[in-house]
Parts: sequence; structure tokens; C-alpha cells
Amino acid sequence: MAGHKLLSKSLKRALTAKYIVGLRPSKNIRVVQVLVGGPENLGCTPKDCKNYILKSKKLQLQEEDAQSLLKFFNNMQQKDKKFYYSVDVDSFGRLRNIVWVHSHSKGEYEEFHDVICIDTIYVMNRYNMSFASFVGVNQRMQFVLLGCALMSSEDITS
Repeated sequence: MAGHKLLSKSLKRALTAKYIVGLRPSKNIRVVQVLVGGPENLGCTPKDCKNYILKSKKLQLQEEDAQSLLKFFNNMQQKDKKFYYSVDVDSFGRLRNIVWVHSHSKGEYEEFHDVICIDTIYVMNRYNMSFASFVGVNQRMQFVLLGCALMSSEDITS
């Protein structure tokens, strides 16, 4: 049953290690199936393994990408001391979430924080990260941008 499928920590480590070495997902899954004694001992379907590999793959930024982003945010903070950003990484140092807020948006939040909407309907970027905007409503019933985020997944923890 779907609720009983589980990718154990050791299975995740094995899939990740073989992916880093350069094995394609299909070969990676076959090797892991042999290591555990067959597909019936895997504890999940091959599709679950493939989804895990592809999810971990999409979260990897190139070194220049992350450095460029942090450099841009640092430059923004130098120009505007009230500019805020936060970068969330996982235990492997891979980017999970980024949030940034301009100083004028902070002022608008103080004034118009009664209604806030988080909108994630935008197209995903090349890293399959959703763009989220935090939007409030002013006294003229107009939308005001309060902040932005790039999210690796659309769940509560993100």
C-alpha cells in the first residue's frame, strides 16, 4: 500500500552515493535492488527511488549560481541596510528555500498586514523551484508586494 512505502536512510544514502558517482537513475535502482536481494526487498517501488533521485538532483545548484545569488543579496544589503534575505540549505549544503524582502515592503507590511496571501502559481525555474510572492491588500483594495521566495517544495515546513 502507498502509505507503507518507505525509503530507509540507508537506501537514500546508497541512491545518493551512486548518483554522485554518475550512475543514471535506472542503473542506480537496479544496483540497489541487487544489493538488497531483489525488488521485493526494496521496501518501495522503483518509481519511488527514481523520484527521490530526481528530487535530490533538482536541489543541486552549481557553485557559481549560489555564489552569484549571495553576492547579489549582499550588494542589495549594502545599498539598503533594511533589505532582508534568508537562505535555507539542507544537511548536504544544497539550497532548499530563499526568502527576500525589500525595505519598502517591510513598511507596507507594518501598515497592511491584516490580509496576507502566499501565491505559488508561477512557473517553476530551471531548478524546479516554485516562485512564491507574499501579497497584502492596502486601504484602496490594491495588492502590495510584501516579499518573495524560491521554494524547493510547497509544504508547511518550506
